[in-house]
Amino acid sequence: MKNKSLLAVASLALVLTGGAWAKTLTLPVVSKGYQHEFFQTVKMGTEAAAKELGVTTSFVGPADETQIAEQIQLLENTMAKKPDGILLAALDANALAPLVETANSRGIKVVTFDSGVNSDIPASFVATNNVRAGADAADALAAEIGGAGKVGIIAHVAGTTSAIERSEGFIKQMKEKYPQVTVLPVQYSDGDPQKAMDKTTDMVQANPDLAGIYATNEGSTLGVANAVDSLGIKGKVKLIGFDGTEAIIGFLRAGVLQGFVVQDAFQIGYQGIKALNDAIGGKTVEKVIDIPVKYVSMQNIDDPAVEKLLHPRR
Repeated sequence: MKNKSLLAVASLALVLTGGAWAKTLTLPVVSKGYQHEFFQTVKMGTEAAAKELGVTTSFVGPADETQIAEQIQLLENTMAKKPDGILLAALDANALAPLVETANSRGIKVVTFDSGVNSDIPASFVATNNVRAGADAADALAAEIGGAGKVGIIAHVAGTTSAIERSEGFIKQMKEKYPQVTVLPVQYSDGDPQKAMDKTTDMVQANPDLAGIYATNEGSTLGVANAVDSLGIKGKVKLIGFDGTEAIIGFLRAGVLQGFVVQDAFQIGYQGIKALNDAIGGKTVEKVIDIPVKYVSMQNIDDPAVEKLLHPRR
């Protein structure tokens, strides 16, 4: 009798789940890193979406954004656990593409975020429109220097799509709209604040007439700001940064940098997990999900909407 009751319960469960046991989806995240506040906020967004959707997620990334081999190993380890899907931010658009193809061949859905891969396989790419964000930074810096002068770019990791596109958007905008602005060759800092500081010091010494600098991510912005501050050129060399941390906000309030482009990191993570879940469920997913950015300066930093964007925990 007991066995018949158990069988009846099992049969009912099969009917209610469409003939199969219900399964909790596993959607891990392989990030470019975790050391920057940006990725910690992305992680918050992925966890919020996972909780809302009733799926399981995790978050891994190399210790340094130059560690492409380490990220490849992390992705291979993640695939070996046979997840239902993977949310990936690629350190190198070419180096990670073959692994995305491998994941696809194993039936693992992939959505990319922040920095994509050179492949059509990912169901979606969730990110800032980095070209447009670079153009916004160009407009801001041009306004600060009066539309004329020599400017430099301290970018993060060469080969990363976000660094390439943020630089290209900036250069193109300056060339087309501000012909009296000369843009120096891009310098790469690997997103390391110390390297960015050293590159900035060299740039300033080699170009005493330097009018401004654009930094393309959190680590680069911090390094350039530290250099500007320590060299005593605050206000003389204008700085537009990227990403908003407490330290970067502090540099803005101190007048070391004039503004920064901030991404909605929480929404990038949140929408990434949602897109991955939808793709696995057979729903139509936009190939590119553009998460808008905001330019922050002393004129708007105390606005409630900006405050919410900078401090999504609150």
